[in-house]
This record gives sequence, structure tokens and C-alpha cells, in this order.
Amino acid sequence: MDSTSTRLAAFVKHFGIDYTCLLAGLTSELAAKIPQADRLNAWPTTFFVGRDGRVSTIHAGFAGPASGAFHTHLREEFTSTVERLLAQ
Repeated sequence: MDSTSTRLAAFVKHFGIDYTCLLAGLTSELAAKIPQADRLNAWPTTFFVGRDGRVSTIHAGFAGPASGAFHTHLREEFTSTVERLLAQ
């Protein structure tokens, strides 16, 4: 496991993320693999991909538990987005 995937695994564990996460590859490959990410420089950035393989929504940043209502809202928004995409 390289340092990027190790960091992703630690992030997922720390924040209790219980949905599948995709690591697209090296940062240098991102624009070619996900054109919507061109010039996007934020960690973490979440790309919600539909069953059709297309990027549906992008969210940059993360509101941790210490941010209170922002964290609660973000978790609800992520859950709603994932459920909507799974229902398609």
C-alpha cells in the first residue's frame, strides 16, 4: 500500500466512512481520468460516481465532527446522494 492509499484508509477509518471509496490513482493522472477535477486542489475531494460511470456530484473538503451542525448536514447530504445514486 503506498502513502496515498494508506492516508485514504486512515481517513476512512477515522471518520467512520461506511461506503466504498475509490482512489483514482496518482494526482498527476487525475485530470485525465476525471476531467471535472481539472485545477481542483482540495483534500479530501469526494466524487460521487453513478452506476453509469459518470461523475454525478463533486464535494471538496470535509466538515469534521468538531464543526457540529456542518458535520451533521454533510453526513446527511452524503448519505442522501449515495442513496439516490444507488436507487438509479
